[in-house]
Amino acid sequence: MEVFNIYLCGGMGKFGKENFEEGNCWRVYCKEILENYECDYKVKAVNPNDYFSFKDDTPTYDNQREIMEFDLNKVRNADLIIVNFNDVYSLGSMSEIAIAYERKIPVIGINLKNQDLHPWQIEMSYRIFNNIEKMLEYVKEKYLM
Repeated sequence: MEVFNIYLCGGMGKFGKENFEEGNCWRVYCKEILENYECDYKVKAVNPNDYFSFKDDTPTYDNQREIMEFDLNKVRNADLIIVNFNDVYSLGSMSEIAIAYERKIPVIGINLKNQDLHPWQIEMSYRIFNNIEKMLEYVKEKYLM
């Protein structure tokens, strides 16, 4: 069965160690749902916090470049990007979106708080939802079946 890779993009640094779960819980939820869909693919949802986490007391990385290169490699090899606009000013997220856009990897957005987005965030996203369940159903119907 073919693997379908989905990268879960969104603000992380803004939340830091103190509010780590605010930047991670949506990823854990989406990963669980996406990887357990009965569909035409074996879905692999990539949560970057599973590899390098702001919550770690003893980080497993030497520098930010290591994290950046690792994450951007995951983006370049993804079939789909899901971005949570939980931090509309996240430079890391914007970089990941831009690379996906340039490589013609579809970007699906979540904007749960209906924040004002930069026009480029809107234009680089195929579609933006304000409800996670509706977004997940859309991904399943349009990309996984």
